[in-house]
Amino acid sequence: MTKLDAFRDAFVAIEPAASGEIDDRLDPRELRLTIPYGVAEAEKTRFTVRWTTVDDYNVHYSDTSERNLRWDLHPHDFPAPPDERHFHPPPDASSTDTDVEASCLGDPSVDLVARAVHLLWRQALGEASMTDINAGTNQT
Repeated sequence: MTKLDAFRDAFVAIEPAASGEIDDRLDPRELRLTIPYGVAEAEKTRFTVRWTTVDDYNVHYSDTSERNLRWDLHPHDFPAPPDERHFHPPPDASSTDTDVEASCLGDPSVDLVARAVHLLWRQALGEASMTDINAGTNQT
């Protein structure tokens, strides 16, 4: 089982309406999870997940309201944050140096990241707002 399979299985176990496909079984590069509802006016949610063999990851959220954001863990050239974990905020997952912020995601294990992303998304769904989607705490 790949890390993308593990992410999908962890996410779908707590969000049964989610379905996910891995792009290529022989050379898996990304998982596409789809949920048939979304935050506020969004009619559908998609998470595109990439996970490397050195445990760098990229979890990209997009929805039918054209909002995008990303939680990443990989080396970067942004002046902040000082470590490799970072967040690209909505509405466009900006990569402008002054927009990138520290990610609230802690431990880089596949299962914990999947559960934390789900929790943050569920909170945004309940609040009908993306304002605090990176405001989680104690995600390790």
